[in-house]
Amino acid sequence: MKIYLSLLKTVLFASGALLASQSGAADAVPYPNTSAMGVGQAETTAWHAACMKVAKAAPPPADLPAPSAVSSLQQCKASDLYYDTKSMAAPKPDDWRQVRHCAVATNNSEVLMMLYQNGQGVTKAPPLAMKYACSIAAAPAEMAGRVEHLQKLAASGQGNIDLCDDITSGYMMGVCSAIDARQKNRVRGQASGKASQAWPAAAQASFKKLEAATANFADARAGKETDLSGTARAAMSIAARTAELELLAQDVKQYEAGKLPAAMTQAQAQALDKQLNVIYGKLMKQPKPDYAGAVEKDGIRDTQRLWLKYRDAWMAFGAVHYPSVTSHTWAAMLTARRNAQLEALLEP
Repeated sequence: MKIYLSLLKTVLFASGALLASQSGAADAVPYPNTSAMGVGQAETTAWHAACMKVAKAAPPPADLPAPSAVSSLQQCKASDLYYDTKSMAAPKPDDWRQVRHCAVATNNSEVLMMLYQNGQGVTKAPPLAMKYACSIAAAPAEMAGRVEHLQKLAASGQGNIDLCDDITSGYMMGVCSAIDARQKNRVRGQASGKASQAWPAAAQASFKKLEAATANFADARAGKETDLSGTARAAMSIAARTAELELLAQDVKQYEAGKLPAAMTQAQAQALDKQLNVIYGKLMKQPKPDYAGAVEKDGIRDTQRLWLKYRDAWMAFGAVHYPSVTSHTWAAMLTARRNAQLEALLEP
């Protein structure tokens, strides 16, 4: 769990620096923003020429927050506000105004690019969107792809853009995975609250324990059973955690609709448990990996212990809220899923 949290903090800190540049350092950022490119010949590229054509573009004064309001907006999170507002069924102009003012106050070029290209709360302004795109710290291929994308949208006169449309690096995969995971978490929370509010108190209490056990297991899957050796490690870790949380939400949605798991016998549950022990035994006999970030036996062992608590919490909740489903059925279903996860960890 500590590994996952440390990795997530790194992604969120870095994405915060990327998605909301500190206003005090704004003057030090070059235009176009080549701060993430290292040594190169950006001045000779087509994207650089496109950026220079819109260098003087600026938002209308009416789109800007009042000078007196800027200081109070320094702690706002423009990216979170943007995606939260975008997810609304019918965002109002004032909702987008808050996003825009936050983005301006925190120099968030990413959000401003999307707002002015997509016409969200403002008049669409492709040149201004391009100006903000050119102000984003990006790898050369990402900058070139984003500029070309905006040129195509401007030529067609239609279409929207998202920060994550043109990413090229494992690092940005992590940033975009964090954005996606946050939105899915919001949706899950809303759906869970709506579904459980009519349940008896005992079911609600049992479900809270299941949610906590699921989160612990998901953290362990993300931090201890995911290969964190590559540049896409943040994205893979976030995806692993999100998958477990999404599975719980999907299960409950399905069961609440009356589609309960197919009945399984005690013999089937026992056979699957035996299979689990065999796979786990093989994992514990594997040689220690020789590269950093690899899945370690200790990590699998820690995760397995949390899975047992997760399984028990599921069975306890099932007994309270879905009494027609036998304990053998819950045990068999959950063990079959775990077996598939452990099988995937075996060396080929």
